[in-house]
Amino acid sequence: MTTREIRARGIVEGTAAGPALIGDEAISFLGDVDIGTGQIVGDLPSLKNASVRGTVLIFPYTRGSAGAWRFLYQLFKHGNHPVALITDTLPDPSVVQGAILANIPILCEPAETLKGLVANGARVAVEVKGDAGVIRIETP
Repeated sequence: MTTREIRARGIVEGTAAGPALIGDEAISFLGDVDIGTGQIVGDLPSLKNASVRGTVLIFPYTRGSAGAWRFLYQLFKHGNHPVALITDTLPDPSVVQGAILANIPILCEPAETLKGLVANGARVAVEVKGDAGVIRIETP
């Protein structure tokens, strides 16, 4: 097993690991994810029938709203939350607020494009300290 490290901008501190779940579309936690199950219920073709529960969720950007933080926090309270979020761009402030409350690390702007580099289900670990983040991708 080999591990590839990629630097990223840290947004919410913490460490986490889990299987990668990769989305091609922006995600709104307000409407795209069922808080009671963690299932994707929005019109997101790349994530159809997927669950965010326990995953390192990798996606291009968030679609936020003033209430997105509550839905991300409720996913946490129900035990259906992703363990970490990685976005290509700076996430919506409401999503950041929810992640802080739920202790979900967030990284953005990875030094390398993750699409095509990480497969769904691959083990990914993240570590965020201040604004420094590391993504560790395990490959066989």
